[in-house]
Amino acid sequence: MKNLLPTWLYLAISKEFPEEYVYELRVRLNKPLLINFKGRPYELIINDGTSNEPYIASSDLISYIVSVATKQSLYAYAEQIKKGYISTDNGVRIGLCGTGVYNDENLSMLKQITSLNIRFGHKIYGCSKDIIKFVLDGDTVKNTLIISPPGAGKTTLLRDLIFKLSNEFCIQNILVVDERFELAGLAQEFDLGKNVDVISGTNKKFAFTDGLKVMNPSIIVADEIADEEDIESIKSASKSGVKVIATAHAKNIEELNKRKNFENFVGGFFERVVVLSKRNGVGTIEGVFTPSGKCVFVPYLI
Repeated sequence: MKNLLPTWLYLAISKEFPEEYVYELRVRLNKPLLINFKGRPYELIINDGTSNEPYIASSDLISYIVSVATKQSLYAYAEQIKKGYISTDNGVRIGLCGTGVYNDENLSMLKQITSLNIRFGHKIYGCSKDIIKFVLDGDTVKNTLIISPPGAGKTTLLRDLIFKLSNEFCIQNILVVDERFELAGLAQEFDLGKNVDVISGTNKKFAFTDGLKVMNPSIIVADEIADEEDIESIKSASKSGVKVIATAHAKNIEELNKRKNFENFVGGFFERVVVLSKRNGVGTIEGVFTPSGKCVFVPYLI
């Protein structure tokens, strides 16, 4: 956060909200800046000695953040920007809203950025300890899907799970598909473990085909599977015997099964489904289930 914001704004935020518990900043043009602190939104109140008013985000602030995030080179980040995000150091991803510029029928750029969603990556050691034995299968793992609504901690849980599988359980040759630089970070700032290889900035199809061929992994890990291409890539890789750990957005198994492309995939492929929520704060583990919904672990029952 410190490296993205003007110094005065960083100091104002960190004074009221300890940085390790800031999960997101919502920066919307001419609207109050919102801070997601421990899973709840707060406005930043500026006390100028005469009044207490929420800080209103300006176009100058948005331009400043985008300029710093792209290292003053929008062209270098053009491929990311036209997909609606910018990845920066330390697993930070900035979602973008603005005006689309089209070349024929293809989106070529976003301009006049009006909204930023700055998501901060966190490494919480040990957050996967309660579920790890339920996804292990001898010297490998069961095909496992982690699901949660957006912002409920699935990437953080996945990051810790990878580290534990590699370092504590010494599972060899884990290939991590870090499509948007969130799991390992832009310069691999997050240590995912000694037995981990990371392929960054590529789509899942490339990673699950070419990465599989050249790295010969025993496990492939991917964050946020979303469409038919992702699913087909996973199915194809599994034919070689590789195990898969992945995440997806959904409130529960029933909701996921109603989504296009997922209705016959979850039960036909995965052996374990880990469900997270924000019910008791970000990263609440609701349980570990079979794809049919049978519970194999609920934290509060143990």
